Amino acid sequence: MEQPRTGHRAAPAGGGEKSPVDYLNSEDSQCVLETASKRYAEIIQQREETADEYFYGLGGEKVKIDGCSILQIQLHREEDCGKMLVLVNPKQRESVLAVYLNGSWWPVDAILRSSIPSRDGLIQVETFGERIALFALNCLVCGFTEGGDSGDGVCFLPHSAGELAKILWHHGEAVAFYTYKIKGSLYSDRSSNCYLLPVLDTLYVRKGWRRHGLGTQILQDYCRTFAKELALGVSCPISPVMYQVCSKFLMDHPEEQDRMWEVDPPGDWSQRINIWLKIQLGEIPSMQEHISNNTNKCTNAYLPLSEEVKTDFRDGMDSISSKNSTDIVLKIQLKTKKRRHKKDFMEENDHKQRKIHWP
Repeated sequence: MEQPRTGHRAAPAGGGEKSPVDYLNSEDSQCVLETASKRYAEIIQQREETADEYFYGLGGEKVKIDGCSILQIQLHREEDCGKMLVLVNPKQRESVLAVYLNGSWWPVDAILRSSIPSRDGLIQVETFGERIALFALNCLVCGFTEGGDSGDGVCFLPHSAGELAKILWHHGEAVAFYTYKIKGSLYSDRSSNCYLLPVLDTLYVRKGWRRHGLGTQILQDYCRTFAKELALGVSCPISPVMYQVCSKFLMDHPEEQDRMWEVDPPGDWSQRINIWLKIQLGEIPSMQEHISNNTNKCTNAYLPLSEEVKTDFRDGMDSISSKNSTDIVLKIQLKTKKRRHKKDFMEENDHKQRKIHWP
């Protein structure tokens, strides 16, 4: 496996060095995760007399690498898939600085850049390197750096290992992604029910790339991908701001108005409502109603990154913060199942927790 330069000084994203997205393949996954787990244990167990290590970020920040500045975050939803080791600023813990890959600390921006010129537009996620980029977009950028400031209790679930997804690349930079379910795929590992139509599951656009029509571009790609299907789903509930995106798209593409439905899985006719019809009837909830209905629904699964949970991190019970962030994101999450068991949250609540947000 190709090794990046050693040391802990961040390399400029987009420089001459290959990004992990360009060379990491499926055969590298076990080595990457085992190395990260071993490094985590070394840092947690290091003694006081051990020489201090520091990470120097591109912005000039100097962060000591110790038990207070590292976290383990689940790579995929499956509990046995392994965890990624990330570095955070102890004074600003909602900001992820770097990810430990293949023996070195990689800045998040470097993971989201490719040196391959042909990597442009919406590209299917296939390689392990692309899975890492999807993880960085979903759990690090969306979950930490740009997680919503709307106070609506948004939580950011890792995707499954086999999640169908596309990343939108712009001149080698990952700027957005969406995931989807295909017709006939299982609703969950614990159910024999299958999706009755394709369903757009999660969609996210990075903060600096919003208001550029990327949301409608993704909807168009989704519709083209399933051009032969009579009905297409978008996971319920859809936020008011996402309805604005859908409204613009459907006004520009009237041929899709009869095909797009807001659905609860698995998506039979009793679980669908036509999106265009709902827009025309003015039945879109206000942002305040949407926030109120979704406040504090994830508190038993993801805790704020605070002093109180440091012990949990060190014991392997790691949390993802969705608070103290800077912007609202475009994100679909399904509603929470009532009376769920905490142990089964990651497996059973994929389709009851997600919702869409837009800046």
